[in-house]
Amino acid sequence: MPIPSTLQKLIVDGLSSVRSHPSHDLNLGYRHAIWSAFGDDENGHRCRTFLAIETVRHVLPIWNKKFPHDDRPEYILNIAEKKLAGTISTEVAEKESERLWNSMQQLGYGGHGMAFTVGCAAVAALNTAIDDETFDPDDIDFNLTDNEDTEGNDSSFFAACAYADGAVWKTIAGEHDANKRLEFWHWWLTQAVPAAWSTVEDDSNVDWTFIKEAS
Repeated sequence: MPIPSTLQKLIVDGLSSVRSHPSHDLNLGYRHAIWSAFGDDENGHRCRTFLAIETVRHVLPIWNKKFPHDDRPEYILNIAEKKLAGTISTEVAEKESERLWNSMQQLGYGGHGMAFTVGCAAVAALNTAIDDETFDPDDIDFNLTDNEDTEGNDSSFFAACAYADGAVWKTIAGEHDANKRLEFWHWWLTQAVPAAWSTVEDDSNVDWTFIKEAS
């Protein structure tokens, strides 16, 4: 299925916004708009879940380098895929989400840097598989930013934290890498989002020229 012009424009506008942002962040409002562009049906939910899972996989090397003998993120993603496939119950998935979120929060207190946020991203992806992303397609605010309390934030927020080695509001020099954040969101917009859209249907004839032109 050809990528719709509305989603093309959101990708291009998102790239522009990330480049101009002082810390090279992609506002939550842009992500809301992109999620909304996937649609509000089962296919839309599948796209959003695929996007969340692939986002986590992109940062798994960060986790594996820090915790080479801990495969919890892969385990969480496996549950998310089973939930999407309907081979695991919502009750079981929710219990695992709560248990693993608590364990990732505890890991965050252990002085391991930001690698633990990869695990948080995995739990967020599982929650997407369970309940979908949280957004109102009729109330998109492109200026909306992420919740500093982090509870309920989406997988891409946590993945960006891991990739840039800090949350976007850590503005003191050395607490996060803005150039790495730019690199992450460029990948997310130009590769992850189109790949998620392609899960709707085989799109071997889609022309991705607009991405090359915007990059």
